[in-house]
Amino acid sequence: MTVRSGELAIPRVATEAVARNPSQELVRRLEAFRRGPDKLTAADLIETAIVEGLPEEAVRAARILLLPRSGATPLLREQAGRLLREVHGESEHLGQTEDDPGSSVAPWRAATRSYPRDPLAWVELALGYVTVGKNEAALRAMAVALQLAPNDRHVLRSASRLFLHRRDAGQAHDLLRNNAATRTDPWLMAGEIALSSLAGRSPRFFKAGVALVDEGGTRPLHLSELASAIGTVHLKEGNRKARRLFNTSLIDPTGNSLAQAEWVNPRLGGLVDRDSLDRKADSIEARVFEAYWRGEFREMVKRCEAWRVEEPYSSRPAQFASGAAITIEDFDETLRFCDEGLKKNPEHTVLKNNRAYALVATERYTDAAPLIASCLANAEGDDRARLTATHGFLFMRTGDLDRGTKLYRDAISSLRR
Repeated sequence: MTVRSGELAIPRVATEAVARNPSQELVRRLEAFRRGPDKLTAADLIETAIVEGLPEEAVRAARILLLPRSGATPLLREQAGRLLREVHGESEHLGQTEDDPGSSVAPWRAATRSYPRDPLAWVELALGYVTVGKNEAALRAMAVALQLAPNDRHVLRSASRLFLHRRDAGQAHDLLRNNAATRTDPWLMAGEIALSSLAGRSPRFFKAGVALVDEGGTRPLHLSELASAIGTVHLKEGNRKARRLFNTSLIDPTGNSLAQAEWVNPRLGGLVDRDSLDRKADSIEARVFEAYWRGEFREMVKRCEAWRVEEPYSSRPAQFASGAAITIEDFDETLRFCDEGLKKNPEHTVLKNNRAYALVATERYTDAAPLIASCLANAEGDDRARLTATHGFLFMRTGDLDRGTKLYRDAISSLRR
């Protein structure tokens, strides 16, 4: 998915033609492969052909890597298989299925033992670990990837996402803020600006990012998330430049940019058209927001299931799905999504609250009461207000209307403040 999104490509200037002619680099690697068609030259050729959008140039190289005794790593075999499917629709046996991310732990653990200096294999191993809830093992695997490739865009973005998943926005921000690669990479600048808000800090590369977007010399895809991050800052400050920045982010958007644009829909309205959502394979999060604003909650639950498959490590799909399921009073689905989400993030207050609400709604009061009490013991702000309302719901359903009314009024008063 990362390869298809264009995230791994070198940012090119906007005036450079998107031609079907191979670059000098691709020609050089083609010649190297023709002179010595081995595992290394084949891998180099495939990588460049994919990035430049000329996969047909590397068909023979892909078939060589897929030979039983090629010695190619699982990652290279996966990439070769994708290339052949894209060019010819060929079906190749690639090992584990994509539908079961947890099944990738064993193959990637074996891959890192055979090829311990492959940073992307360590990233994939970290993904497998975090998907099955082994967060400490995921952090150890990611630490190795960072040691092997400390300035690699994909490694840095994956690592910062892992730290954020672990509720450490400060560490996630530090990783990008202090890395030399961020100074010149719009993808990393975008991450630094977005994470600074979550970490409660001022972004270090905001001015540099604004200058890069205003210059307009880089292709829109590579500026998409940067423009979106800057636009979000402007929106929070009430700056009218926000709409222009979001429009820039949508010229050639990423899945993240589409999701962010759909998120700001109530403030700016009508930014994303349906064609953009249909064209992007990784637009599922944006589609969830679209269904939400349209009030299509049953459709939202379906889309959250697809989002959960795409991001199996994240509790966010479960959070959105359980809320939507409550709205349509499908409490079995609410409990299913809450239970799945809490496996990923056992301390997620919103998921606990949604689970408690569903338990009360289905008259399982003895299960709901201790869950609400344990959550209220440490909750603050909006989380506490939501839990207070659910506590009121419990008292209403069990016949204590006066106490239930008081708790609802307390929640309303808190949210108004």
